[in-house]
Amino acid sequence: MAGIAKILVVDDNVSLVRMLEGVLRRRDYDVITAYDGVEALSKARAERPDLIVLDIVMPRMDGYEVCRHLHADPATAAIPVILLTVKGQVDDPDLDPAMLNARIAEQMIGFEVGAVDFISKPMRAGELLDRIKSHIWIDRLAAERQL
Repeated sequence: MAGIAKILVVDDNVSLVRMLEGVLRRRDYDVITAYDGVEALSKARAERPDLIVLDIVMPRMDGYEVCRHLHADPATAAIPVILLTVKGQVDDPDLDPAMLNARIAEQMIGFEVGAVDFISKPMRAGELLDRIKSHIWIDRLAAERQL
């Protein structure tokens, strides 16, 4: 039986990918995994996932460049991408101004290249699941309205 949606999880941290894969499979998602940006592009084009969870800092091609390629290709341009960042949330009250500006700039770049959301590592599984569910619902609703 197919899952409720197909998710591509991309990170060079094998342990994190396996943990996310387990969390998503327990919620009935079909999960595809990749460990660098080049592999992510290949799998996105071949598998056409409903959503991609994508680390920013990876070997061979970073998450920003993956987003650029995905959104330049009509076959993958509509796939929502949630970027993973180790740099944290912009609403952290303990951030010094320079770090806050760096985080805001990082998010602006992500949105410019086509990401729909950010999640900071380490992440809470519940937050990840809620964001995935929301973006898949939004994407499906938008697709229905175009019919």
